[in-house]
Parts: sequence; structure tokens; C-alpha cells
Amino acid sequence: MTYSLEPMVGNKDSGVTVMHLEGPLNTVNEYMQSIKDKYEHDWSFQSGDHALLSDLYTDPLIVEKIQNISFENISVDKLFQSNVLMTVVLHGDSGSGKSFIAQKMLLDWASKAASSIDFSVVFYLRCEELMFIEQMNLSKLLSSNCSLTPVQISKMLQHFPEKLLFIVDGFDHLRLTQDIYDMSELIDPLQKTLPEVIVCALLRRFLVPESTLLVTTRTKNTVNKLLNGQQCVTEILGFSEKMVKMYFQTFFSKEYESLKANETVFTACSSPVIRWIISEMLRVGANIKFGLETTTSIYIDFVCTLLEHHSQGLSRSVPTLLRSLGQLAERGMLETRVLFDEKSVNEMVSGTEKLFLRKRTVCQETMFGFMHRSFQEFFTALYFVLLDEEESQRKVKELLYTVERGWTLSCWPDPDFSMADVEVRQSEFLQPVILFLCGLCWKDLIPSFFEKHNMAVSVNIETHLKEWINKCSQRYQNEHLLFILHCLFELHQKSFTAKVLQRMILMDLSNMSLKTTDCWVLKHCLESSEHISNLKLQVTSDNLKMLHPALYKCKELWLLIDHISDCVVDLISAPGKQKILKKLNIKKLENGGSFFHLEITVSVRERDITLSFSRSMFTSSITELTLTSPHSVVSIIKWMESQNKQSSSYM
Repeated sequence: MTYSLEPMVGNKDSGVTVMHLEGPLNTVNEYMQSIKDKYEHDWSFQSGDHALLSDLYTDPLIVEKIQNISFENISVDKLFQSNVLMTVVLHGDSGSGKSFIAQKMLLDWASKAASSIDFSVVFYLRCEELMFIEQMNLSKLLSSNCSLTPVQISKMLQHFPEKLLFIVDGFDHLRLTQDIYDMSELIDPLQKTLPEVIVCALLRRFLVPESTLLVTTRTKNTVNKLLNGQQCVTEILGFSEKMVKMYFQTFFSKEYESLKANETVFTACSSPVIRWIISEMLRVGANIKFGLETTTSIYIDFVCTLLEHHSQGLSRSVPTLLRSLGQLAERGMLETRVLFDEKSVNEMVSGTEKLFLRKRTVCQETMFGFMHRSFQEFFTALYFVLLDEEESQRKVKELLYTVERGWTLSCWPDPDFSMADVEVRQSEFLQPVILFLCGLCWKDLIPSFFEKHNMAVSVNIETHLKEWINKCSQRYQNEHLLFILHCLFELHQKSFTAKVLQRMILMDLSNMSLKTTDCWVLKHCLESSEHISNLKLQVTSDNLKMLHPALYKCKELWLLIDHISDCVVDLISAPGKQKILKKLNIKKLENGGSFFHLEITVSVRERDITLSFSRSMFTSSITELTLTSPHSVVSIIKWMESQNKQSSSYM
């Protein structure tokens, strides 16, 4: 994403003609250069090699939700194409690359690369740093993170606010309470207040309402309650198979073939953070093991690799070090923070033991954070299993209760912000710890890690997790159900997965766009089961290609799909051919998710197949075609589309 710098001219209609700053272009150019100095180079955490961020960057797959009905692909450079004042929400799971995208956009603007839209100045606010900043006004807050002075920024805010972009990175780390929310309505631009109040006021457009906003977040509902005006809500789905292939062929050509043969790990690399972990391991010459079936196993292998690489510099035993890191990680999770002051860190770890941490300067103070947020989640889970039996069970029970309470509150949405939203955000913040706990219970691989260092995982933790999964799998759908499926995948126990899925009357994932890793998890769960009663999905053709071999396990299958592919033809031909699939419903949304749609329904009555086709425009003018085949086989489907009509022929 790139932006070019335009002369700082105000709105002539408002009477403001020229921006009166002393050397305005030089001032902003100096700001741009400071951004380039800070973000232009990335580095390997292990090898210390530097590389241009632009060379390492890969555009991920991003979808925009249209009218809460369907998803449409959108590229990073199209996020701000509209000339309408808007807020762009960039949503993604932990490790999806939200901050990397935000920093790349900031760097592209500073590099003056060409773009179809331009901003005079881009300000970058990292919410995780705000709790360490004292009370100040808006201009002072913005200047604390850039080379511009408060006076210069104040003039920019006054004279051409419509040419400003505010990047609010990491909304989930914003310390948001009812008091902060209420205070944001009464704020004055010159007023000194908490940084969280200022950011909240920016999001709600009580400050600089003419500006453009980009907000990165892991959570969806709470941020939507704060935003006013037109919004573009997007979601990062990670990398496609083609993107992963191109990356490793470019940077690790020698290791590519062996990595490609490791199907589970290669698929997991569609997640940006997993791709980074595997890249770091390859840079230090580590062999990527076969048998790394789960996300947790990949993290454990990475941790083992680093510990072996730095074993000579460790002053304490591995279990003691891991407990110290876990204690630090848990403190941050409970306080919803990812940065720690130097004194706190030194009390826990020192010297080479900081190999899992990164140093950062915030307001001239040295701070530390885990190399990635997901490692804070991993070490928290590891800390729980390393505690004594009683304390371990207590913490796991509290965690499971907190997360489920957040789920329950999220199912009763209030249009206005409330204290319930604080609990929902805390629940979502802690969720990944449960995934890693499930992964640490996998009996086929994980025990070797614990046995090597004379550690053990309590059997009771696994029991608590399974009871929680059994209970929640009967109560929740869509994103919560998908999380349960990921928990089952991390546990990697086929018989338990089959029992959980067999009890489900309906699995509804139709309200979300599935990532590659989601499809891999769903496929594993389906293959572990004898049958599924009813499954509803929204899928792309690539998703369907991955899931296709396992979809016959469904008695009823409902698909919302982007276009009719060969996989759909095979699914339609399946009923009556000794497959479990008895009913297939396919809906195809057109025109950006408008009311125009096509449906195909296939069902089986005894040994005959009934195929009905319906066409609907704005819920009127419905045409149906029913075809009955005595042999339950549809051998050829030809699907033709045009702007004014849709037709299909069957042979």
C-alpha cells in the first residue's frame, strides 16, 4: 500500500488557502525519513540477517464482508480507493500479520511510492504502548511517536484534517472501560487526558471527525460499537498455497522440496506467524520434523530449537527458565498487556535467557515483549501445566469459566458499549491459551518434550478441557464452534473428536469466511467421525477442493459458494452411490452479496435423485427446474453465466 505526498493546501471554500508551517515539506520529509529508518529493514531473530521489509512482505488474502451476507476479495492497495470518508477495520487472528500490514502501509507512504489515493500525513498509534504514556493532549500524543512537534501537528489537524490517516494498531490492547468510554464524548483537542480516552474519541469521531481511520483488531463486535460513519470491514485469511510456495522457493530454494513434502507444516504456513517460525528454524539450519501435526507441536519444536541453540548461555535449568517465562507471560495475559518494563523482566530472566523476548523503546523507556504475541499465549499455557496439581487445576478452571462467560455475553449483543464488552474482550484475549493447553495434552508427540526435561502434564487438565469442549460444542455455532474444532485438532484424539461431533445436530459455520488452516482443521475433524448430521459452510473453490474428500461424511450439507466448480459436480453426483451424503444445498450469491441468488438443492428419496434449481431476483420471479434420475447419477453439469441470465444444462 503506497501514498504520495501532496502540497499541503487547505480547502479554498473554507477560506484556508495555504498551510502555514515553517518549511512544511521539509518537516514532513524528515518525518518520512524517520519512518523509513525505523521500519525499512526487518531482521531474522536468530541469524541477525537484515532484509528490506518490502522484499519480505507478501500480500495476504483479505476479504471484505458485504452487507453481512457474503465475502468479497479485496487487496491491500484497494482498501482506501473510495473517496468517501471511512474507517477501515482490518480484522485477523493472532499471527495473521495485522501489524506487519499496518507498518508496510506506513512505510510505503513514507517512501512516496505511487498510489491511487494520497494522504498528507499518516500517524501510527500502537495501542499496546498507551498504558505507559502519561496524560497529554492529542497533538502531544501523536508527537510522542514521531519527529513532528505538537505545534506542527496541531496546525495539520486544524488546516487539513481530511488529508490525515490515523492507523490505530492493536485495538484489543486498548485499555477500554466504561469510564474511558464515557470520558471520550466530552474530550477537547487541547485537553490533557489518558491516551486511551484520546484514541477512543478518535474511533468515535469526537476528535478529527474528517480524518480517515485504519483499525487493526482481533475482536469484531466491540470495535464496531465505537465506530461511526461509513466502514469497510475486512478480514485477513492468511496466505494462499501459491503465496507460500513462491515465498519458500524464493528464500529457501534448497529446503523447499522437503518442506513441501511435509504437508501439515506446509499448510500451516498459510498463517503468517507459522511461516515466520518455520523460516527462523530454516535460517539456523534446523530440520523441520515430520510428525508436527498441530500448531502446539510446531511451537514446541521451535522452543526446543532455540534452547539447544543457546544452551551454553543458560544459567538455569530449562524447567526453571520456562516457569519464569510462563509467569511473566501469565501476568501480561491477566493484565491485557504485551509489554513489560525492564525491571520486571530482569526479576524473571536475565542475559541469554531473554532469547524469547524482544527489546523496544517506548517514550525513552526500555521495554520488553515476547517475540510474538502468540508466544506469550504459549508460555502462559505451559506455565499452567508446570504448576503443582492444585494450582494448575484452579487456573485452568478459571480460564475456561472466563472464556465461556465471554461467549455467553457475546450471544446477547447490546448495541451500545457496556461492561459486558470488557469481559468479552478479555475472553477473546485469553482464548488461544486454551488451544495451547489442548495441544500440550497430545499424547503421541508432546510427552517426549516433557520427559526430556523431567516435567509432566496433569491428567486432570485434559479431563477439564474435554468436559468443557463437550459442553460448549452443544451450545455454540460459527466462530465459537470453529474454535472448538481447533481445540479438537490440537488434542488430536480421533475417538474423542468422533464422540463430540456425533452429538452435534447442526454444525453451522456459514457466517464466516474460512481460512486454509480452518479447512485443514475441519477436514481432520470430519475424517475422524463416522458421520455428521448437518453441516453449513461458506466456502471458496479452493476451500472446497481441500474439504471435498471429507464432505461425504455429512448427511445434509449446505454450501454458500463463490462459483460452481468440478468439486460441486462430484458432490451432486454422490447421492445414491453408497455415500453418506443424502442432501446437498448450494447457494450462490451474486452482485456483491445483493438479494440476487441462485440455489441448487439435491436430495435423495429412496434410490432416486431429485435436483431442483431456483433463480431469485430480489425475492421475486422464481423459476424452478426439477430433474429425477432413476440411477441417481448426474454425469455432466454445464454452468453458464451472463449478466442478464443464468442457465444450466444437465446430461
